[in-house]
Amino acid sequence: MVDGSMMNGSMMEGSMMAMCIMMGIGLLIFVIVVGLTVYLVTRMLMKKSRLEDRPLMILKERYVKGEINDEEYKQKRNLLFRHTE
Repeated sequence: MVDGSMMNGSMMEGSMMAMCIMMGIGLLIFVIVVGLTVYLVTRMLMKKSRLEDRPLMILKERYVKGEINDEEYKQKRNLLFRHTE
């Protein structure tokens, strides 16, 4: 004969196990959502940074290639910095 308290104990263990699994799945979903959010925000910020730095990079390249002189470089760089402020 099966003892009633023994049956309740195994049912309780099963429900505790199910609850732990559900909490684990919830935690995993939370970590995935937070990770995805951090990834997307970081990616957007980096993209914005690259777009803002592009004109200055082009200006530096032209200066290094000798397409513009010191005076033109300084003048255009100052103009770029005034537009970003």
